[in-house]
Amino acid sequence: MKNKLLKPVILSLLALSLVGCDGKQMGLTDKNAENQIAEADEDMNKENKPAEDNIDKSKLENTEDKKENSDKDKKESEDKNLHTKDGKYVTTLIAKLKGEADDYITSTAYAYKIEDDKLVISGSFDYHEDPDNYEKVEEIKNEEDHKFVINDKTEFQAVGGMAPAQKFTKEDFLKYLEECKDTGLALIIYVEDGIAKTVEISS
Repeated sequence: MKNKLLKPVILSLLALSLVGCDGKQMGLTDKNAENQIAEADEDMNKENKPAEDNIDKSKLENTEDKKENSDKDKKESEDKNLHTKDGKYVTTLIAKLKGEADDYITSTAYAYKIEDDKLVISGSFDYHEDPDNYEKVEEIKNEEDHKFVINDKTEFQAVGGMAPAQKFTKEDFLKYLEECKDTGLALIIYVEDGIAKTVEISS
């Protein structure tokens, strides 16, 4: 009698358990279906996105790349002939040679200007890392824009013989350079710590 009563109870519990499992499985299935629908909608939105958006983004990236490359090229161009190595830079004032050598004269200069904080010389130079060593010379080729950094402490002067140095402002020195452009005098630039400490015309 006892076993007969337990049997319906056990069957009822099994039925409830199966219903619970089916409900849970259905819940998971519904959730997965919702996720798949959401992903499909997202893909569709991407596909339907106006082509102009992608084009504008591409143009912006190209513009930024071009600007970055342009800035880099400009900096490299500016630094190319900027002379900051310490030592002595020597050239000869013979404008008619346009920077070319002539017989025993190995370097010549023909144009001069000041741009912001730089003295710009057109021509060629002899570079001496050790100002007192005249045998060790590096030739710097003929260019239109050899640049030297100058500041308020840079001295511009003319020297010759036993006479004391004649001092100039940078503006007056440029005028004097123009007067001496075909004299065969030497233009000497002493660079220390990357800056032209002294710029002089020497006879």
